[in-house]
Amino acid sequence: MKWGWRSRENLVDGEWRWSFARRQLIYDVVEPERVYLERWRFDTPFGSIFLHSINLPDRDPYPHTHPFSWSRSLIVKGSYVEKRGPYGDDVRRYRPGQVNRIDADTVHRIVSTRGDRPVWTVFAAGKPHGRGWGFVIDGNYQDHREYLAIRNARLNASDASVETSASEPPGYSI
Repeated sequence: MKWGWRSRENLVDGEWRWSFARRQLIYDVVEPERVYLERWRFDTPFGSIFLHSINLPDRDPYPHTHPFSWSRSLIVKGSYVEKRGPYGDDVRRYRPGQVNRIDADTVHRIVSTRGDRPVWTVFAAGKPHGRGWGFVIDGNYQDHREYLAIRNARLNASDASVETSASEPPGYSI
């Protein structure tokens, strides 16, 4: 069976293998020294499973999509409120034991977490749908690479003393 959508580093003799607990730190947009999300990734032949520690809400002003054909997020500890849809009209709260269904066309943004404690989730995802991450600005989809380049250029222009990168941050790769 061909697993071309999987990471090449997990291929051994042309066959896909399991990988365990690759840790990834994703930094905050507003305060780049703070960790917004800690992610541990587990790849299996059946899909990817992530353990997430969400330390801050999404502070980017625009909602985003995910790069997977489907995903589900089981809230293990803590809670959060998200706004769904291109304009954030649909507000939902998720508590421990609840499952957040995030499909390829879901547009959302976590707007608050409870207290200063992280929210722990187990996030299961199917294969990537091919479009990658995206942001929705005024109802229009924009690829994450284009959006991040524009956003980072604005940050650089507004404060030359703050170093930012126009490359995609680690949180936006699959």
